Amino acid sequence: MSNKDQLIKDLESIIRLLADVWPTDRENVAVAGAKFEEVTNNVENNFGQFQKLIDLSWKGIKHLYEKDDYFIMVKTATMQAINTIREYVIEEGDIKVEDFEKAYDELEKALKGGSESADTVIDLDEEKVEEIKKNGESKQSTEEEKSVKEYTLNDLAGFLITLEEESVTGEDLQKLDELVSYIVKHEEEAIASPLKEAMAEVEASGGAKGWLGIVSDKTEQAIEIEAQREWDNPENTDELVDTESPEEEEQTTAEEPADEAVIQEESEKKESVSSEVFHIPEDIEMALVGEFITECSELIEMAESALLELEESPDDEELINTVFRAFHTIKGTSAFMGLDPISEFTHFVETLLSMVREGDLPFDRACADINFESIDILNKMLKVVEVAEGGDPLHKPGQYDNMISVLHSISEEGKEPAQALEEIRGKQAAAPVANPVVEAVTDSGDSDATDKINSKSESESSVRVSVSRLDRLIDMVGELVIAHSVVAQDKAIPKDSELQKKVNHATKILRELQDTSLTLRMVPLKATFHKMNRLVRDLSRKAGKQVKFSTFGEDTEIDRNMVDVINEPLIHMLRNSLDHGIEEPEERLKSGKGANAELSLSASQEGGKVVIEIKDDGRGINKDVILNKAIEKGLVDPEKKLTEKEIYNLIFLPGFSSAEKVTDLSGRGVGMDVVRRSIEQLQGKVDVSSELGKGTTITIELPFTLAITDGMLVRVGTQRFIVPTINIDMTFRAKESDMFTMMGNSEQVNFRGQSVPVIRLHEQFEINGAKESLLEGTLLIIKNNNRRYALLVDEVIGQQQLVGKSIHMLTKMSHISGGAILGDGRVGLILDTAALMESAA
Repeated sequence: MSNKDQLIKDLESIIRLLADVWPTDRENVAVAGAKFEEVTNNVENNFGQFQKLIDLSWKGIKHLYEKDDYFIMVKTATMQAINTIREYVIEEGDIKVEDFEKAYDELEKALKGGSESADTVIDLDEEKVEEIKKNGESKQSTEEEKSVKEYTLNDLAGFLITLEEESVTGEDLQKLDELVSYIVKHEEEAIASPLKEAMAEVEASGGAKGWLGIVSDKTEQAIEIEAQREWDNPENTDELVDTESPEEEEQTTAEEPADEAVIQEESEKKESVSSEVFHIPEDIEMALVGEFITECSELIEMAESALLELEESPDDEELINTVFRAFHTIKGTSAFMGLDPISEFTHFVETLLSMVREGDLPFDRACADINFESIDILNKMLKVVEVAEGGDPLHKPGQYDNMISVLHSISEEGKEPAQALEEIRGKQAAAPVANPVVEAVTDSGDSDATDKINSKSESESSVRVSVSRLDRLIDMVGELVIAHSVVAQDKAIPKDSELQKKVNHATKILRELQDTSLTLRMVPLKATFHKMNRLVRDLSRKAGKQVKFSTFGEDTEIDRNMVDVINEPLIHMLRNSLDHGIEEPEERLKSGKGANAELSLSASQEGGKVVIEIKDDGRGINKDVILNKAIEKGLVDPEKKLTEKEIYNLIFLPGFSSAEKVTDLSGRGVGMDVVRRSIEQLQGKVDVSSELGKGTTITIELPFTLAITDGMLVRVGTQRFIVPTINIDMTFRAKESDMFTMMGNSEQVNFRGQSVPVIRLHEQFEINGAKESLLEGTLLIIKNNNRRYALLVDEVIGQQQLVGKSIHMLTKMSHISGGAILGDGRVGLILDTAALMESAA
């Protein structure tokens, strides 16, 4: 799929999401907003009018997320604006400027609360969105609809939102009566009925206080009925018969043997509609499907358990809340995944449970049956999703539409659960031929999915395991590595060739076991970085700053326990970058920078550590301001001379803040000390580097707590160290001609035509008895950040794969990132090559 086609598809999906947004259900707004941000970043804004429309559309989405005022007006105008952006992409920029101006003006007017009329409402339902997707003729279709229908429920809802009961005028009441009368006259009975009830209640109360709430509630009820009609599958015609009056039923029965052509035509319509099957989105993230299925399975299991207890204790509110939360969570996550049949179904079940929670409906046996059957239906759909791929059909189970009908009749028609179940079962008994046909169609459509389920391999399954059990497993693997090394190094092994083969085979298996056990606890930082992306987006808009946020190294893996710990430090540092570091757009332009600031979050593995870096191109840190603030607060001695690094580290002191005023983002001095404390708990460190007017970089270095490291075992005197192989370029013996000094004291060696400084390891750790001559020892070329140093050791013992662990010591050793137990039971220290190079610089 081309970039253009993908943009068009994404914009259409945003319009669908917004079409399903209402004042009482705004979950899709956040999803639409995140998607719109991603889409607009990929659109080339060729001229100012286009960018203005994008920016105003952002305001429309934000309004829908935060406010109730003029909701319907803003919703429809925002959808029209996004559709105009979509048309711009389709026509590759060949679109009239007047179209942009019209969309912009309509949305701007809606945001200001301008009057809403039938001429400004663009009612984009599912059918129209599909039409947009096919031929891009949305304008013509909306104009045709407006000529047919003068007022809609959206008009009524938009008008009601603008009213305040205390200040309603006679003109307002006249307009309200006009809207309701028209809709009651032209809409079908099921939709008009709630509005009739509303007007009857208002008349009966004599216009007593609260009448506007009654009308609003009934209007929302009518809108939900209308939305349900759009979703309903016409293959289940029993539902349509339910809405007819008894007289109409008799008339229909009497006219059954009428024109055969009409009957055949309707039959063809039914067949064509029944062939419409929902397909799983092609762009669904398969990596998330497994987590989605696992989470839903746990929620269903939890709901089932609570339902069984509810049958014994039907008045237990906590159990009801447990079931409600389970279905609510499934609804939200399935909507996020784009699985509309599941989110639609759980929405109806959630409505039923909401009635139980509010005391409008007792939890009886029939209500329990409905919930259990709903769980069975959900399980069937989840089994299909579990083995499906993007673009595969997701057929509705045979009882799906019947259960939707039951739930609808309870929530919208006020029927008792037992009555609704009895009616639907009566219809099934009265039409024994029809249901098997539907089942046969569904079963045949699901045959491929069933085959996939039956042939599903064990590798596709997942199970959640306690972290403590994983810890124990990895500890035992470490013990096994040590025990095996002791055996492999036994002097008797080389003397027996057969035994040597068996030990070598065991070594290979153990290496695979080590690799597997490592992956059990290591997780990528992608999810954490994704959360930060949303955080920066929201905070930058709140602060009125334009920020381009970039992430790198999302696939870098760290221990699962560390993910939760670093989450809070990252939030604090990003808040500070946004509040203290990044300037207002006007200030940036005055200083010669672009209005859009650059903020990046990256992760990598260096020197046996995980390095996370936050970098911005903001105003930088003013050393004089930091030092003066610290002196003012009595945190440092005014007479003491501090280095640049020591001044920067003052920002990590408790209660320190350089902000002139407290904001929602920072300024209270309770953030950066939390960062340092959290990082130090992990035996890590955090450093700050900054250039005034250029920006600031904050670097976090974290040791691996549970990791298997490929390292080179070296000896210095009687001590042994492990150098991560990832940081070693090569090892070599120096010649006399390769050695020279600079400035009289800096030792250098010639490596492939380049001058490389020498680090004497025995001097760093004050080890006696080590080789001091460069000609006698071995040099390891280590690298980090495009810098190279030559590390002098006595000898290279060999390469080993080791279980690395953090070392908790009273005295910090800046050049050590961890330790590992060697084959003879001794501890080998893992060198932090990055720290070694920094100290030698």
